[in-house]
Amino acid sequence: MNLLAPLGLLALLTLPVIVILHMMQSRRRRTVVPSLLLWQQVPLRPATRRRRLRFTFLLLLHMLAALLLGLALAQPQIPWSWPGATRATAIIIDTSTSMALAETGGSRIERARQRAATLISQMRGADRIVLISAGPSARLIDQGSSADSARLLAALRQITIEGVGSDLFGAFTIAETFLLDQPGSRVIWLTDGALPPPDLNTLRLPLQVEVIGTRQPNRAIVTLAAYPNRIGATDVYARLVNFGDQPFRGSVRLLIDGQLDRTEQISIRPDSALELTWTLPGAAQQVRLEMNGNDGLPLDDSATVNIAGQQPIRALLVADDAPALARALQAMPEVRLQTVTPAAYAPASDVDLSIFVNTLPSRWPAGGVLVINPPTGGLLPISGTTRADSPVTLTPAGETLLRDVNFGGITWGQVAVIDPPSWLTPLLFNGDIPLIMRGRFERSEVAVWSFDLTASSLSERLAFPLLVARTARDLMPPQLPTSMTLGASLSYRADVRTTHVELTDPTGTTVRLALQPAIPTILEPTHIGIYQIREWAEDQLVREAQLPVNAGAIDESDPTPRFASATRNGTLAAVIAQPTATPQPLWSWLIIATIALLVGEWLYIQRRLQPEAR
Repeated sequence: MNLLAPLGLLALLTLPVIVILHMMQSRRRRTVVPSLLLWQQVPLRPATRRRRLRFTFLLLLHMLAALLLGLALAQPQIPWSWPGATRATAIIIDTSTSMALAETGGSRIERARQRAATLISQMRGADRIVLISAGPSARLIDQGSSADSARLLAALRQITIEGVGSDLFGAFTIAETFLLDQPGSRVIWLTDGALPPPDLNTLRLPLQVEVIGTRQPNRAIVTLAAYPNRIGATDVYARLVNFGDQPFRGSVRLLIDGQLDRTEQISIRPDSALELTWTLPGAAQQVRLEMNGNDGLPLDDSATVNIAGQQPIRALLVADDAPALARALQAMPEVRLQTVTPAAYAPASDVDLSIFVNTLPSRWPAGGVLVINPPTGGLLPISGTTRADSPVTLTPAGETLLRDVNFGGITWGQVAVIDPPSWLTPLLFNGDIPLIMRGRFERSEVAVWSFDLTASSLSERLAFPLLVARTARDLMPPQLPTSMTLGASLSYRADVRTTHVELTDPTGTTVRLALQPAIPTILEPTHIGIYQIREWAEDQLVREAQLPVNAGAIDESDPTPRFASATRNGTLAAVIAQPTATPQPLWSWLIIATIALLVGEWLYIQRRLQPEAR
């Protein structure tokens, strides 16, 4: 029993006071006599009779009422539910990758759904169920009472594997949000125990852990990476792990851009890892590795990655003569450069990056735009020219783009004096004259260099090709990762020209996502395999890419349970800190009992007074 206000027990000091009052016997019985004259001659003697406490029914009522009231003021609680009380249960289902392991009786996730269905069918009256999935991100599936059993069972059937990891802390937070103030609440966690046990010291609800599954061997590809090397070939690295107590012998298949390149026999010792490397001649776009794991978890027996590298940039250089800039752009392997004169320039929808030297277009073209030494009377507010020299000042906004670029000792010559509009942010100053600016205008990513390359010594410095490469890549959308892990989310920033994205998952289902310019969208893959991404500017295809999604992870591919089932009084206490049960308040019942005793005392006194009145 717990006491919320222990100082309330001071009220029990009234018990000896009640006893003393009963011993005093202050009340005397009245008797009618004819005269008091004879009593006046009787000498007074001190009373020598000892006062003894007489246990009466009235004394018992007084002491019992004081005892109950004192206990009520201490606000006691009992750590168990009332018999037959309404139960509120949160069922947390582990949806991490290891729950897909097939065993006798079905996969672990299927057995978890069956157990949850049994708990739902056992609801009675006002009992409530809260369904929660604990995958990479915890989420509420549904909640309801026994009248909602059909809907809860339908929602339960939709729960499937969500990816690597289990956000158990978030799942418990959701459970406490719905159940913390409800008497008789509890949490049932259905898991295979493959992940390390979490710290549950802060959990304020009773927990029942039910571990589904037994020790099973598993082989997995936990790492796959591919990079182009300096000689134009492709280096591939893979790490395979045998989570079992027996040696594994099998084969792996390496596929390059969808075509089988080679098959090799492998052998992995028990509870060990095997590292493989290959050097592939020529360039490639995608590498896939497959292993005949012969186990109950085929999700991690294959992996796919894109070759690390930049997406192609279709660049258009609009200039009469800019040889240094053209050489710097051609040195970037991802740039496909095309050059035209200002007189021959015409906007084109198939250009990713437009570069204007000593000229300006009539309107900003969609996509990336780099303007160098802009003339007056165009899209930018230019008041004239002035001379600029070292030193220069880097603004906080320019830290990311211009960090580690050495601008010391550069002569800038005559520069355009630009009053930057609100959408254009200065990155580099000479005094109070902005030299480099960056901004976004509608569907255009714009960078402005206010200096003349022919009059500046910048093009003769090593910093020049670095500045060109950083600016060109900054004007383009960020590169996709070479691969993703199932359950991870991606903040996807599309090309600024894109109006909508088509996302096709490995099952062939296509989803259309509407976009706002330069506002990223969150992608959450739910299947293993290759996702197709197509970016559209209305009906014009802007960009097309593939995104591989894999399941192998070193912390997830070992399906061995790390702890056993337990309840509040179970054996899991040595592994997971078990909370106490939800306490039930007693003070209200004690107050009711006290009132009942006082009413009983009043009735008892009234019955005694009635004979005396007669």
